[in-house]
Amino acid sequence: MIFVTVGTTLPFDDLIRAMDDIVTSTKVKEKVICQIGSGEYLPQNCEYFRYTPKLDDFIDSASIVIGHGGTGTVLSLLSSGKPFVAVANPLGADDHQAQFLKRLEQAATILWTRDLSQLPQLILRARHHRLESRPGLRLADDLINFIDDL
Repeated sequence: MIFVTVGTTLPFDDLIRAMDDIVTSTKVKEKVICQIGSGEYLPQNCEYFRYTPKLDDFIDSASIVIGHGGTGTVLSLLSSGKPFVAVANPLGADDHQAQFLKRLEQAATILWTRDLSQLPQLILRARHHRLESRPGLRLADDLINFIDDL
């Protein structure tokens, strides 16, 4: 099962629509379950729900997780060790999800995009992707420097 989550803060209809289209085109043959939050688009080819108190059971059961690029979601997926693809939601203020994912990519070999047309290829890559740390840069260093500057 592939689990897709858009989080609770911002709608991300484009991601849900893209996953629905991927299932329609049979690029993905396994079941897809989407957490759609406050989005308006209701998938036709995926199971879906809006909210649940805990996503852990869905994440644990998934072969791959597709998630918005929110900090909480991405850090949770990193700690779970679950294969995932992060997708930056352009509705976020100042494109902060893409900025976060670009910076995180310097510290670890994450799979992410802001271009939904890349999603089918990234899903295929995620099946065999191994997350690794990159030497040198650490996201914690950025946070420490930010706090020191305050």
